[in-house]
Amino acid sequence: MNTRTFSSNRIVLVDGLRGIALLGIVIAHALGWFIAGFIPESVWQSYQNSIPTTIVNYFDGIFISGKFYTFFSLLFGLSFSLQFTNRKANDTHFELRFLWRLILLFVIGFIHHIHWRGDILGIYAFLGIFLLLANFFSNRMVLALAIFMILNIPILVVRTIEYWHPAPKVSEAVAKKEQEKSNKEQLKNFQTLKAGTYPQIIQQNFKDFAFKADFQWSSGRIFITYGFFLLGLLIGRLRLFDHFQEYKKQFKKTVWACFILNIVIVTFFITLQATIPWDQLPSWFGIFSEFLFSIHSATMTLMYVAGFSLLLSKISWKGILEQLSYVGRMALTNYLLQSLIGILLFYGLGLGLAGDFNPAWCLLGAVVFFLFQIRLSKWWLSRYYYGPIEWLWRSATYGKWQKMLRSSYPLRDSMTQ
Repeated sequence: MNTRTFSSNRIVLVDGLRGIALLGIVIAHALGWFIAGFIPESVWQSYQNSIPTTIVNYFDGIFISGKFYTFFSLLFGLSFSLQFTNRKANDTHFELRFLWRLILLFVIGFIHHIHWRGDILGIYAFLGIFLLLANFFSNRMVLALAIFMILNIPILVVRTIEYWHPAPKVSEAVAKKEQEKSNKEQLKNFQTLKAGTYPQIIQQNFKDFAFKADFQWSSGRIFITYGFFLLGLLIGRLRLFDHFQEYKKQFKKTVWACFILNIVIVTFFITLQATIPWDQLPSWFGIFSEFLFSIHSATMTLMYVAGFSLLLSKISWKGILEQLSYVGRMALTNYLLQSLIGILLFYGLGLGLAGDFNPAWCLLGAVVFFLFQIRLSKWWLSRYYYGPIEWLWRSATYGKWQKMLRSSYPLRDSMTQ
């Protein structure tokens, strides 16, 4: 199958992968009621004895959590690489224009964050500057830096130093008091999002910029995200999707290698959980388990990218690819739409249902909503060239309104064999 569309230079397979990434993202967010932060233990307790919740939690931990923000990040780096590779020979302003696009993306991300603190667009805008700098690196250097970041080595080094040079221990009474204070703060924040007014939610999310920045650095997520940016940059340079048929063998090897490694890691953790209480494990095991989880998340992401690429490239999957590509072609709009619906369902400015639904129902609702997004995206793109947010972003980038309305229906950009 030809992976490009008739009327553009877009790689339809990459658009399909964006659709898959957005499905994973909406599931991940829905499972936590779009709170995008710590959820009080008192909220989770009502679902602890629920078999569907237990199944969903295992499903989330193994297949969803920590795998789709990385998937989306890889595709961001890939998109940048494709834009740079496909730029016109006389385009001498690509870098400046890309920087301007990042500024605009940061503005979109800021507006998004004060409504929903889980926004990743602002982080992308910040890291995009360093992606632009990495474009001057050799392929070997990009690969080495990508592996270093994806495996979260900076945080592993910090954890190791902290292990050998621990901070002075606080008394049990002080630790208990701090934990109680933290629990109260989490509950207060949760209640603000669940039942607060619009100004209260905006104020809370604005305050959480500091929490978000601390989380990104202390967990290493910002390093991992940048690592997948770099991996996407390298994939674009190597034109793996432009010449996908030639690299199918390598994609298959990647799927099997990642699958086997993940079977080993997941089996290890499940066996450990069933046999040894966590508090009886040696103190150094926390560092080791964090490193294993980084490997697990990274290889699951690679397995998803390679595996879905192979599936979506099959002739029998042509119809599925086409449906997913509609969502992927207006990924920014659909990402923001997911947040909007999540806010209206779970926050106080809407129905305020956070914590009121079993996560199993949230999983089902996320899938149903994604199917709606497919239909909506297909309908929209049959009439317009871009998603509404993509159109605004593109128009602001070039300083003039871009052509939006198609001259005729239906959508003519279909896939070829």
